[in-house]
Amino acid sequence: MDKICSLAQRHPGLMSLRSVDLSPASWMAVAWYPIYHIPTGRTIKDLQTCFLTYHTLSSSFQDMEFEEDMERKRKVGESISLPPFGLATYKMQGDVWISDKNGQDRERIVSLLRVADSWLKQLRVQHHDFNHFMGIHH
Repeated sequence: MDKICSLAQRHPGLMSLRSVDLSPASWMAVAWYPIYHIPTGRTIKDLQTCFLTYHTLSSSFQDMEFEEDMERKRKVGESISLPPFGLATYKMQGDVWISDKNGQDRERIVSLLRVADSWLKQLRVQHHDFNHFMGIHH
């Protein structure tokens, strides 16, 4: 949000845009690098795990109720949730980060990874962080 406000000082039209005005291909990625023990009591090796989450900035893929909720929150200054549609992990210790016994967490992680990979290929984007996480060298 800080970056958007900074850009809006030079380009005030940014603040008048709604999420529905953005291209459906608008997205951002967030790299998560834990800096302390999560959960507590683990070894320093567990801190090597990194996550890369992908979030759409357009509401084109959301329903109208989501769009109305975003507009209401924007007007009253509440925070807006941008749930990830894709995910990549690096050096993940499954027994630390995955809690389920029947494999649903693992299936979800694999599904989110496939979606992120498909999204980047569809947009013909070489995302260096994703390539690094996947061990792809260009």
